[in-house]
Amino acid sequence: MNFLQSTPYKLGSTFHESNIDLEYLKTLKNDTEFYRSDKYSEVYLFGKLFESVCYLWFKDEILIRIEYRIHNKYFTLFLNSINAELQQGNKLTKDPFVSHRSYFISLGNLAIGLDEITKDYFMLRYWQSKEFNIPLQ
Repeated sequence: MNFLQSTPYKLGSTFHESNIDLEYLKTLKNDTEFYRSDKYSEVYLFGKLFESVCYLWFKDEILIRIEYRIHNKYFTLFLNSINAELQQGNKLTKDPFVSHRSYFISLGNLAIGLDEITKDYFMLRYWQSKEFNIPLQ
């Protein structure tokens, strides 16, 4: 997926490769460490520059989940752009169990989601959905 190759952080990279300007937020019950990155406050995707906040999740010092908080006015652009990159029959699907806008797809060991978190922001999330040690590059 082209847009994943455009992001500055890569799933499967080590903490030491990614640790510049990371702010520790907390450790979860499953020993996953949660950080915010201030290094890249803008991300270039789909031919546009977006102001964002980036969150990184590490398990055993391997980057397993990346999240970008982006303004809601771009939600439809992200949904349509990601779906345009996916093969026919594999599109982000609305979660029928939530009232807000929430879309998700799992492609092998990669999962991608768009989730409206407030009236002003949504999260672009992608993560390794099965094995943490499978390199995706």
